[in-house]
Amino acid sequence: DVSKAILTLNDTELMGRPIFVREDREDHANNGNNGEKKYTHRSNNHTQNSNSGDDAAAAAEIKSRRVYVGNLSWDVTWQDLKDHMREAGEVSFAEVMMEGQGRSKGCGIVEFETVEGAETAIQTMTDTELNGRAIFVREDREVNKGRSSTSVYVGNLSYETSWQDLKDHMRAAGNVDKADIIVGQYGRSKGCGTVTYQKAQEATRAIRELQNTMLNGRPIFVREDREQGGNSRGYKNGGGSSGAGRNCQLFVSNLSFETSWKDLKEHFRQCGEVERAKVMAYPDGRSKGFGTVRYFNSKDAQDAIEILNGVDLMGRELIVKLDTKAN
Repeated sequence: DVSKAILTLNDTELMGRPIFVREDREDHANNGNNGEKKYTHRSNNHTQNSNSGDDAAAAAEIKSRRVYVGNLSWDVTWQDLKDHMREAGEVSFAEVMMEGQGRSKGCGIVEFETVEGAETAIQTMTDTELNGRAIFVREDREVNKGRSSTSVYVGNLSYETSWQDLKDHMRAAGNVDKADIIVGQYGRSKGCGTVTYQKAQEATRAIRELQNTMLNGRPIFVREDREQGGNSRGYKNGGGSSGAGRNCQLFVSNLSFETSWKDLKEHFRQCGEVERAKVMAYPDGRSKGFGTVRYFNSKDAQDAIEILNGVDLMGRELIVKLDTKAN
């Protein structure tokens, strides 16, 4: 019956709105409520429970319960990941990050019921084997950057999608303050955008529940807005300005010729905030198969060398080392 509901009721209309249906990825067996969910009514009153201090505290609490898991096999599903990470504690949810085409990025996020579960996972689960690969586990550094984040990034949008289409779709997760489509120099959509919610919890819900839902004929992907309050969104050559820190730049070789600077930057964000990524190319635009990645601090660069050297990106095992010419 559950499978039939997912297959037949997803995208059907209910009271004028297309609904989406998927398996429930949350565990509720140990919530002291006989396995039943407790739901609260979400009012349209924008002032209700909107205290910014409460949102900030909630965001900090979520951060302390989340971990980042890298070096996943391409065939690992969210259920595989969730089952494996239960060795450290009760898991609230698990998500495998996906490319726009639905291909795994080889990494994911796991949220535990308790802070202790997350700490145990970091201490004990690194180098454990999942589907034939030794995973690594660390704190999730992208969760709100220590502040209450209400913004999400939405990718793989149809070029015809308007800000109103995006806003209407994302309302399924909560009250949307603003939706923007990112456009190029001539006003053409870049196929991505940002959505700002009223509460951090709503942004978190959007990441969890609206991933891979259909909007104007395309499955979208949703993640935290990593540029919020930070770097420019300029996309050429990875954006950002040059930093002054030493030992922050890496030389990365054995890249697939299909790897773009955006692929490279996204992959290296596993270890910290990336200032700039660049793939070296010939005059005709063909990749030379190597590039550079610059972090804002040297610790993240060193972590990347230790963690990502020899890790697969788009079918090639990367060679990662300090860029001695830059440093």
